[in-house]
Amino acid sequence: MQEDVTNSERIIFMIYVGIDVASNKHDVCIMSEEGKIFGKIFQIQNSQDEYKKLLNKIKEAKKLFNDSIVRIGIESTGVYSSAIVNYFSNCDAIEVIYINPILTNMFQHSELVHYAKTDKIDAEGICNFLQQKKKKLYTYTPPSYHIQEAKSLGRELNNINKSLNRQINHLTSLLHVVFPEFFQLFPKIKGKVCLSLLETFPTPKDYLNKRASTIFNIGYKAAKGHFSQYQADTLLNLAKHSIGCYSTSDAIIIKQLTQLIKLLTEQKIELIKRMTALVKEHCPILLSVPGIGGNIACTLYGEIGDISNFHNADALVAFSGVNPLVYESGKFKAKNTIISKKGSAYLRNALIQASRIIARVDPTFRNYFDKKKAEGKCYNSCINHVAKKLVRVLHHLLKNNCDYKIVNN
Repeated sequence: MQEDVTNSERIIFMIYVGIDVASNKHDVCIMSEEGKIFGKIFQIQNSQDEYKKLLNKIKEAKKLFNDSIVRIGIESTGVYSSAIVNYFSNCDAIEVIYINPILTNMFQHSELVHYAKTDKIDAEGICNFLQQKKKKLYTYTPPSYHIQEAKSLGRELNNINKSLNRQINHLTSLLHVVFPEFFQLFPKIKGKVCLSLLETFPTPKDYLNKRASTIFNIGYKAAKGHFSQYQADTLLNLAKHSIGCYSTSDAIIIKQLTQLIKLLTEQKIELIKRMTALVKEHCPILLSVPGIGGNIACTLYGEIGDISNFHNADALVAFSGVNPLVYESGKFKAKNTIISKKGSAYLRNALIQASRIIARVDPTFRNYFDKKKAEGKCYNSCINHVAKKLVRVLHHLLKNNCDYKIVNN
């Protein structure tokens, strides 16, 4: 009986390794269950040889502390922590805990009023955090290849969309000075016709001494027939009487901006094709939900990852950051609260995009949106509520591996 008790007790004893991650080097602290630091806090470089050096140090600590369970704590610091997390999560007999740095920072401040911040202190603080919260932490599981690919594609598409919007806004503001009459025919800068005309004739001066038939041929070819002779005549007349002011440099900038917008648009189309194919093959369930196309579904698939990492729908709601912040104090209870916006911003943006569509096309979500609207909530608040409901639906679908079914009320 005594042996059984001893073995049961040994299960909770661990060796804690706190790693404060930086771009080129990492500070490491190794600590026993009793809080004894092994040797000194040291540094390793961001290389495979240095990682092996840390493994040797861990072996020495295991012999000294006479324990075989190792738990490594690493803060989630974006790209800097990716390599080291993937390396040690694939090592045998090592548990990797991927920690939100907000939690360790709050823990450090709760332990010491006058908290000094250095890399060595942070490494030791991670060990203390692992020790105090050991029953509430979950071992990190590396995502599958396809989930990682979906995540990368979704974030790259987000970057391209931001860049595309920035270039379009730049071109729009420039055209308001150079050729403001252009917006009478094309209210928004989008489409192949608009870009082709701007690339060929960037300023009103470039239309002078040009025949309407020349303009028509360029527009007709770009629009594949959806460009009329009337539009060509109108554009030529607007250019002749334009009040725009411009220089040679403006023409160069407009040409370069149109070329860049075309390139980004082509890259966006290529990414969406790959994203749609990937999600159709590996997570077609998401495509069964109204309002979720290939690009949004792929982003959701990559950001959510393995649904088993979320023990209930509330955990996924919190991770997406669409949960409302509750504020109560004494008799005061806030009526209007904002969403937390914690967790993955990419996941939250994809949910908001999907919610705006599903609130229009699906009867259940439309009724829910109307209910919140009737309660006096603004449009964005109603969409946030729809997003929260959508997260719960997605959690159910992914957990039970079933398609979404539209219920007609």
